[in-house]
Amino acid sequence: MTGLISPNRLARVASLAYLVVIVAGGWSELVVRGPLAVEGDAAATAANIVESNSLLRWAFAADMAMIVAFLAVGLTLWALLRGVSREAAIAMLVANAISVAVMSANLLNHGALVVLEDYSAGLGAATHDALAAFFLQMHGIGYLVAQAFFGLYLLPLGILVYRSGMLPRWIGVLLMVGFAADMAQITVEYLASDADALAEAVAAPAGIAELSLTLWLLVRGVRTEPTATSERPALVAAGA
Repeated sequence: MTGLISPNRLARVASLAYLVVIVAGGWSELVVRGPLAVEGDAAATAANIVESNSLLRWAFAADMAMIVAFLAVGLTLWALLRGVSREAAIAMLVANAISVAVMSANLLNHGALVVLEDYSAGLGAATHDALAAFFLQMHGIGYLVAQAFFGLYLLPLGILVYRSGMLPRWIGVLLMVGFAADMAQITVEYLASDADALAEAVAAPAGIAELSLTLWLLVRGVRTEPTATSERPALVAAGA
């Protein structure tokens, strides 16, 4: 591919892809899967999963869209910001790619919830219920692992945004705070799995940071004038 891609075009693509991540991923995790688990009651958990089978199928598709969109976010932000710091841009892209890989593998646990009902007659009620609760819990663990790399992705992204001069520095600071918030949330969920309210409160800065970046890229775009903190012009060579 030859020619130049406008930084603001890359910014718009990144923001639209990020909106897909936020909406599709948030709906799948918080609205569909979130209410399914009943602590200490595999039968009730399995009943919730059976009742939500149709929603789970849609959530599977939403998660696939979210994964593809998140990969697109990483690639477009890398293209936009790689001139600021090659090392930080590579670190961001690697963390993004690992998170995408973990989320993709974790879809197998979600898929198992969808198809498990087809085998309920042969499994028996007790086995079916135990497997349903097991796959839901395994998905939660996989989600936590993916979130760890997602948090790691926020740190180099925050550094890049802060140094670039293309976006407000406060967004870069928010992203770096979001990294710390994600790590804190993972620690809380690992050490106190029943402290859901605390985990959500701790994670709030990360969500605010991502939403701020998304909306700024969508509405305002990026500055295209060269700055002292940037190592190359803001125009990005598509084939470079």
